[in-house]
Amino acid sequence: MIEEGGNKRKTMAEKRQLFIEMRAQNFDVIRLSTYRTACKLRFVQKRCNLHLVDIWNMIEAFRDNGLNTLDHSTEISVSRLETVISSIYYQLNKRLPSTHQISVEQSISLLLNFMVAAYDSEGRGKLTVFSVKAMLATMCGGKMLDKLRYIFSQMSDSNGLMMFGKLDQFLKEALKLPTAVFEGPSFGYTEHAVRTCFPQQKKIMLNMFLDTMMADPPPQCLVWLPLMHRLAHVENGEHSLTLHPSGYREEETAVFLAIIVKSCK
Repeated sequence: MIEEGGNKRKTMAEKRQLFIEMRAQNFDVIRLSTYRTACKLRFVQKRCNLHLVDIWNMIEAFRDNGLNTLDHSTEISVSRLETVISSIYYQLNKRLPSTHQISVEQSISLLLNFMVAAYDSEGRGKLTVFSVKAMLATMCGGKMLDKLRYIFSQMSDSNGLMMFGKLDQFLKEALKLPTAVFEGPSFGYTEHAVRTCFPQQKKIMLNMFLDTMMADPPPQCLVWLPLMHRLAHVENGEHSLTLHPSGYREEETAVFLAIIVKSCK
């Protein structure tokens, strides 16, 4: 009984580890929710080593695990999700030099627990294929344009036209990410999310979708996504982050830049 209780506490500690570490970064001192959310999700991305995996690696993992042949609404078990995640990290270590190997087991544990917390809040032990694809495509590294092309391919019909129902479904899944890092009040899903992206529901093809998502500013509900990518560029030495001054106080800018500088060290 004592041993069982100890194992339960260990499991709970593992589930909370990423969130405890995130809180310790003190991101909540950033008042503007856009920057705060981007910082939190960038932290999750790096802590789970997803910044080292691009969308092409993800697509390969989806194919290797048979997700590309499954309907988006198909549910997979957490144990199968763990298999998918494991393959992502084991393949990553094969690509990395021996001096830069990651801790595969720790990365699997962190990402699996984060995904379950974000996408299986009811504790059913299952996630849809679309949830898995949407989350990993949004949170992986690489170029935002490549990620958006893949996301569009999951939402378009055989004529290359975006299906608005699929966009709505994607937004439901993508906006669970800010909610998972306690930014739901600012970026949680609403039934009006699609209209904030495309106010006039006309025929949307790939280029129009990319133009809208890559615009400055982007759709309000996803404004944190390009900023998360800009953070990555800054950390990689490309110090050209544009800070929108609207509603953003001088001291907040200083704090935000201090966090970026800290992350570059």
